[in-house]
Amino acid sequence: MLRSLLLGCLAALPLLGAGALSAQELTRHVQHQPYLDLRRYYLGLRIGLHSRDLQLRPSGLSDHEGRVLIPQSPDYQPGFSIGVIGGLTLTPGLELRLVPTLHLGSVSVSYTDGLSELLRTDPRSSSLQLPLELKWGLRRGNIRPFLLTGLYTDIELGGRQSDLLRLRPLSYGWSSGLGCDLYFSRFKLSPQLSLHYGLGDALLRDRPEQEGDRRRYYTEAIAHARARMLLFSLSIE
Repeated sequence: MLRSLLLGCLAALPLLGAGALSAQELTRHVQHQPYLDLRRYYLGLRIGLHSRDLQLRPSGLSDHEGRVLIPQSPDYQPGFSIGVIGGLTLTPGLELRLVPTLHLGSVSVSYTDGLSELLRTDPRSSSLQLPLELKWGLRRGNIRPFLLTGLYTDIELGGRQSDLLRLRPLSYGWSSGLGCDLYFSRFKLSPQLSLHYGLGDALLRDRPEQEGDRRRYYTEAIAHARARMLLFSLSIE
């Protein structure tokens, strides 16, 4: 009888092992919040870090001393971003989002004569950006890679009349990016990297306060300035 019991236990071990493995696999592949993306509307919060610069095209203008001014954006200036997300689910996997975001920072512009730096300025670039974007992605378990693209309006909040350069109070552009939704038991976390590219001249040209001022040369030395921004953000829903 003891022999039969021992043989029965040995025969049951593979079944118990298989059962344990099946339970472990089930636990490992539990899908958190499976109906979360079926909501018609949703809200979220976004925080991030950005880096802005200006893509400059020189006009070839000389200053009052006869030196040809060559403008350039020597480096990227880091800044902080915070915003809210309002989303509308169009179809499973496709969403329309409005993401009002406050960007706090500055841009850097320097002027050279081809040999040495003549002047450097860091105009403020704090703005309220209103992007309207499409987000598309397919969920796999608790991960959902996604792509997004859209257009935005940028409302400039910084700048003073005494600044050497000022940015337009209202500008437009397009954005595109990618990211990944990570699903947890109580929330969804989404790291995202996006590029924002202005569609027009970012500089304010009509500056009556600079009439007759030699500093006007520095604005006129730039034929065109296009704003660019790289944004890394984390959103939570």
